[in-house]
Amino acid sequence: MRLTITNVLLFIFINLSFFSMPSWAGDDEEAPPQAVYFAFPEAFTINFLNQSKKKARYLQIKVSLMAHNPEIISSAELNLPMLEDSLRTLFSSQSFEEVTSTEGRKALQANTLKTIKAILKEETGQDNLDAVYFTSFILQ
Repeated sequence: MRLTITNVLLFIFINLSFFSMPSWAGDDEEAPPQAVYFAFPEAFTINFLNQSKKKARYLQIKVSLMAHNPEIISSAELNLPMLEDSLRTLFSSQSFEEVTSTEGRKALQANTLKTIKAILKEETGQDNLDAVYFTSFILQ
């Protein structure tokens, strides 16, 4: 058998392919934890009749929670009655004028997160809830 440059290169390529192992550098790194969500089973409906000069005014909010720790979501589910009561109190303390503005809605969302975190901290020792979302916000 006659050695040609092609045969030599082929021989080298085949031998090197046995010694070189593919490197997946990213596989050793842990992927960031996936977000876990929990939606309150029922919407909160608030009546602003006493605050709006006896005109019928309503606010309906659907609330969802987001965390990267599934334990805090489980804790929220276990403490659902307390959370619902506290949020109903928080939402009822708002004025119709406050919740009609974008700034007021954002402030209410921030206060909702703060309220839930405080309850979870008191009940479970954890408050690593990442976000609260208003998945529906209806003013009438």
